[in-house]
Amino acid sequence: MIFESARLIARRFGPRDLLPFVAMRGDPEVARYQSWDSYTEDDGRRFIAELAEMQPGDPGWFQFALEDRASGGFVGDCGLFIDAADRRLARIGYTIARPFWNQGLATEAVGALADYAFASFGLHRIAASVDPRNAGSCRVLEKTGFVREAHFRLSEWFKGEWVDDVIYARLRDG
Repeated sequence: MIFESARLIARRFGPRDLLPFVAMRGDPEVARYQSWDSYTEDDGRRFIAELAEMQPGDPGWFQFALEDRASGGFVGDCGLFIDAADRRLARIGYTIARPFWNQGLATEAVGALADYAFASFGLHRIAASVDPRNAGSCRVLEKTGFVREAHFRLSEWFKGEWVDDVIYARLRDG
């Protein structure tokens, strides 16, 4: 375990996560606002192998597997990106498998990840970028103390169309 919430344990990815992780990323509804369109077992194996060489807090992205505390099952993942140029700045991302949507698990994961990151890595600011059509993700960020700072209109070419990008951020000291 690296950090936890009431119902979740955030830990390193391992071989047991491969199939549920690939299934989650292969779900078109889950992928709708994510950078991938499809995901194979080979993609998952490479991803898990790359993470094995990384440490939380290193510059770049580190992904945490999210495990249901009661069942031990995989429910999603969350990531922390530490900026290499200024390690006081970070970004987050998160994905929950569709069977676990609308249960407050993303809110728990994001809140616990932000608390862990501020306490462990001396961060000043954590930001998140979200498509404003993803209303659920916007609610998660707002519930966990992130403030909507900007709305960039048609600023990203994403999956064949121009889309808006909304930036949320949370500061260490409010």
